[in-house]
Amino acid sequence: MMIQNDSYLFHKNSNYFYLFLALIHEQIIEMIVFHIYLKKEEPDIALIMLVLHIYSVIYMLGDYNLLRNNPFRITKDKVVMKIGARRSLYFDLSQIDYIQPASIKYNKSGGIINEKKVFHATAFPRILTIIFGISDELKYEIILKQPVDARGYFGQKQKTNKVLLYMDNSSEFVNELQNRLDITATTTKLV
Repeated sequence: MMIQNDSYLFHKNSNYFYLFLALIHEQIIEMIVFHIYLKKEEPDIALIMLVLHIYSVIYMLGDYNLLRNNPFRITKDKVVMKIGARRSLYFDLSQIDYIQPASIKYNKSGGIINEKKVFHATAFPRILTIIFGISDELKYEIILKQPVDARGYFGQKQKTNKVLLYMDNSSEFVNELQNRLDITATTTKLV
């Protein structure tokens, strides 16, 4: 039996698109205003600021394009999650312990509790969730048998033992994972 490579989008219903538009507009307007003002006062600083603003716009455009063009993938025996230029996680299907519905946990004062050793599979930048409490809708969590390496900003490695899914059609993704796990378990029992 041949198992195909399935892809699942995670950015379409995310609030990231609106944040992306707002940040692009802000960077362009700020770039123009700072350049005009600083060109008269400090021409050297004006040039540095212009280059930094152009770089940030290019980075944001690239990050959003990577989000659009790199959906989560389930291959024969692996799950591949790349989140723009920011983060990535790869793990084998055999490393999944169980999958369950998830919910955001709050502390007594109403703030979101940010768990450690968790990979947030969301297009929305985690730092904004931490600062402002804004987030996409959390759907499922995948609990792993053993911690795996996740890559973060600047290639930084972090051990993770739980994946929180904030994605479009998460039930389809989870159902396919369950089907693959069932096939793997059946194959293992037959051998």
